Amino acid sequence: MKQLSPLERIENYRRIFKGPAYLLYEPETDWIVGHWEIGNSYKKANGYHGGLQGNFLKRIDALYPDRQRVLHLFTGMVDTTAFPGDTLDIRPDLGPTYCRNAETCEGMPLHLYDFILADPPYTREDAAKYGTRMPCSRKVMATLAAGVRPATRIAGLDQRKPIYRKREWKLDTIIGITGSTNHIVRALFVFTRKAD
Repeated sequence: MKQLSPLERIENYRRIFKGPAYLLYEPETDWIVGHWEIGNSYKKANGYHGGLQGNFLKRIDALYPDRQRVLHLFTGMVDTTAFPGDTLDIRPDLGPTYCRNAETCEGMPLHLYDFILADPPYTREDAAKYGTRMPCSRKVMATLAAGVRPATRIAGLDQRKPIYRKREWKLDTIIGITGSTNHIVRALFVFTRKAD
């Protein structure tokens, strides 16, 4: 499938959601920027702590319909019926496609994927609830850069922008995400792998 332009992405999102996209394209930076209000829609496919809420996966699907093969990184228990793809998690009890440490992705065929959706623990407290340690974003981004093909995207949901090398990755989307009152604010950071 042909890669969509930023304006085509926004238009597709608007068409799917039948209303304002709350997204815009900034030609000066070549970024899509915006805001998604998830509101108090906390319905999840399961009761797993940190599971993706509301229609978040539908929103990603609408903005990136041109993806071919997805890898869910730090998956927990992601709903792969809503957003199909392989899964990678360090916990074997969650039944991931690949049980690996995301900092090394040892033995992973990363070159097969053109879209990686990452939802890591946001804090040390979150990591403790998952029974893991806090991952190092610098190591994860370096490992992905070494393994994926140029033009592969990584979309990361987090409270912090990951540490990355500008010679390897181009930041092209930042979307603030809010829920109902008194909930954490997150952001979606989307990077595209540059050609070497």
